[in-house]
Amino acid sequence: MTSLFIALKLIPMIFAALFPVVNPIGTALILYGMTRGVDDQTWKSMSRRIALYSFLLLAFFFFFGSYILKLFGISIPVVQFSGGIVLALMGWQLLNQKETGKPPSEETPDYPYSAIEPKAFYPFTFPLTIGPGGLAVVLTFSAHLNRESMLLVTLEQGAAIIGIFLTCLVVSICYRNLKFMTKRFSADVALAISKILAFFVLCIGVEIAWAGFKALGH
Repeated sequence: MTSLFIALKLIPMIFAALFPVVNPIGTALILYGMTRGVDDQTWKSMSRRIALYSFLLLAFFFFFGSYILKLFGISIPVVQFSGGIVLALMGWQLLNQKETGKPPSEETPDYPYSAIEPKAFYPFTFPLTIGPGGLAVVLTFSAHLNRESMLLVTLEQGAAIIGIFLTCLVVSICYRNLKFMTKRFSADVALAISKILAFFVLCIGVEIAWAGFKALGH
């Protein structure tokens, strides 16, 4: 039961860390300016594909990030410490970032139907939806797994995948409702939510960096 509780706390942690970095609401507003010429049905299908690609990309780096680190000879405590600092800095920058609240530019060119499908992965998924910041988050959490037992590692991996899935689900919902959001969503509410989550990112980053620092000291 204790192992399950430890693992489950990773779900809100990874969601809170990914959400402001991925920023599905802000990115949706950017995509709205890029896809005004696309019909609703086509874009809804495209939004599901972008969410799927985002999930697969984040899951790949989460599961295989440790092997990438071994390839470059980087230890897990170093990734915990440096990744925690990066997360904390991301949170600090997001916390102090000035938002203009302006709608997407009307000068942004439309994408015809024949041109939008090849752009599902690049640039709509990477780097617009999942950029280097999102990959850094999952790499850091992968290195932060509690490796005391195989059961705990498995539970934490499952919890992390749920957190990643929830993030991508929000991405799909936001992208599917671009037109609704641009008309109904308050910029002040979006700003308030992003600032609250940015503070959590800062706290999570400090906690991970502290854990890595203690591991380096042993």
